[in-house]
Amino acid sequence: MKAIPKDLTRFLWGYFRSYTPIFLLTFVVTLIFAGSTVFLLALFRPILSDVLMADRESASGTTASIFMASEDEAVEDEAAADGAEGEAEDPGLAARLGLDIDLDAFFERLIEAIKSTVGVSDDNVVWMLPVLFVIIFLIRSLADFFNGYLFQIIGLGATNDLRNDLYNRILHQSSRFYQEHPSGELVSRVGNDISVMQNAISNRMLDLLTQSVVLVFLVWYLLSTHFRLALMCLIVVPAVIYPIVRFGSGMRRTSRSSQERLADLSNLVAEAVRGHRVVKAFGMEGFELARFREATARHLRVRLKAQLLAHGAGPVVESMAAVGAAAFLVWAGFAVRRGELTASQLVQFLTNLIMLYDPVRKLNKVNLVLQESLAAAQRVADVMRVPNEVVDDPQARVIEQVQQGVSFEGVSFAYEEAEVLRGIDLHIRCGELVALVGPSGAGKSTLVNLLPRFFDPDAGRVTLDGIDLRQIRLASLRSHIGVVTQDTVLFNDTVRNNIAYGRDDLPFEQVLAAAQAAYAEEFIEELPAGWDTVIGESGLKLSGGQRQRLAIARALVKNPPILILDEATSHLDSESEALVQKALHNLMQGRTALVIAHRLSTIQRADRILVMEQGRIVEEGNHQQLLARGGAYRHLHDLQFQDPTA
Repeated sequence: MKAIPKDLTRFLWGYFRSYTPIFLLTFVVTLIFAGSTVFLLALFRPILSDVLMADRESASGTTASIFMASEDEAVEDEAAADGAEGEAEDPGLAARLGLDIDLDAFFERLIEAIKSTVGVSDDNVVWMLPVLFVIIFLIRSLADFFNGYLFQIIGLGATNDLRNDLYNRILHQSSRFYQEHPSGELVSRVGNDISVMQNAISNRMLDLLTQSVVLVFLVWYLLSTHFRLALMCLIVVPAVIYPIVRFGSGMRRTSRSSQERLADLSNLVAEAVRGHRVVKAFGMEGFELARFREATARHLRVRLKAQLLAHGAGPVVESMAAVGAAAFLVWAGFAVRRGELTASQLVQFLTNLIMLYDPVRKLNKVNLVLQESLAAAQRVADVMRVPNEVVDDPQARVIEQVQQGVSFEGVSFAYEEAEVLRGIDLHIRCGELVALVGPSGAGKSTLVNLLPRFFDPDAGRVTLDGIDLRQIRLASLRSHIGVVTQDTVLFNDTVRNNIAYGRDDLPFEQVLAAAQAAYAEEFIEELPAGWDTVIGESGLKLSGGQRQRLAIARALVKNPPILILDEATSHLDSESEALVQKALHNLMQGRTALVIAHRLSTIQRADRILVMEQGRIVEEGNHQQLLARGGAYRHLHDLQFQDPTA
């Protein structure tokens, strides 16, 4: 099995550390399970010989010559064994290999002690041993149940903690992070990758622990019963382990590639769903389907390779085991003919070998699944390690109110190497309405996005009442800022919950007042379920104007002193725009407002208008002043209002 990278081990240990007491309890239960498994195996020989009398006449003199007794019994029987067969086992070798505790002798003495305690005779041994078998089997089943449930607590609990932390990490990342990580990829990591890990930890890790301990106990018992014969049977183990390791290594690489292809599929689906109107308008259903089929074909190829590795490992391991079994049967056939093995001894030893195969087979599957989960864990860890550019300073403070205004001091900002803002100096007084205009790509949205710290500037600083925004707690800063954008973001919830957004304790009267001020009450009352109408994903059951008015009502409920309007009316028809403009007028009353607009008619009453080009403020003034100057603003104005027939 390929070693787990140290950084990934530390990452995962952080989530399993709190479950250490449960794991220790699980280990104790696993020892009970493994011990009861071997005890059941040890009962085979007395059941066959004492209950079924399979070899009553032949069992008297051969056991000591072939099967090891306890260390003390081996010394007593050594001479007799040497005389009879000349093949006595070397207890010193067994001891040097860590077999000082002879499991076979231990369970023989335990069974004899139980017989003595119960007072077993030839008459009642027929029912005593089967009853003991049932009792041990029930203990084993109970241990298996507790093992499974305890591992579910560990696996589901740890991965649930990880999923919560991953989502929390994603939520608190800067806007730059979302530009570099497609939504489908993030959805895949929160959903699919964590589910892969969850399945592996809660189910396969159970097999890893349980089957490993059972395998050790069974091998120990096998070596205790007949050391030399056991070594002959176990000589094929390296040949069995090698393909497991090789297949597992390839499985991890293939699984990582498979999960990446699945993220590609998620991206395509998310894009098609979000842009379904464009897809239909351009008749591109066939094109999108072709893209999706290409992606699914790539995913299919990777998954088939993974299944080739997964299903190929089993036959290889089973073939190796079959070769070992055939060799054992040849030897056993000659040994039975020479009278060296009785029926009960042979059945017990063969049963032990067969039981050994089950842990090996399950551990092979565990290895393949764990490699897949490790690939998923690595992808999750990669996201968790992405540093958050926007975090609270340890000395950050809370502000109670805005009194002076906002200032941009020598602010520059770049996306990768493309500089978007260049040395911006700007002061916005408290209560002032400032409009930003200019061509697309001029840096208007980037400038206003610095205010709620969706990004931090690369150079310079942004201040609120003279305090650098990085010295203000994010929660406090953003509680003073409301945002209404052209791409209205609503949630698949009721109208009331969309306006209140996360504030279940908000009185309905306050929600109603906000809706009235946003001119939304009338259409809300006409909805099928009124305020309890679920508006669909992104509010698609509503018109653009209705969605925008709900967003304005949501901002009114927040009642922020600073307001950012980013193209809030650009997608509306004239009638809807008129209603939204009235709602915006109510929203902006008494607030500091930054308004981005392409329609110059909507910002003519602004206290100041800033014209931006290529990341700089090139003109500043009110509507009349800028028109009279005849510069960039006049050019934009003429483009929008000139007579097209002239």
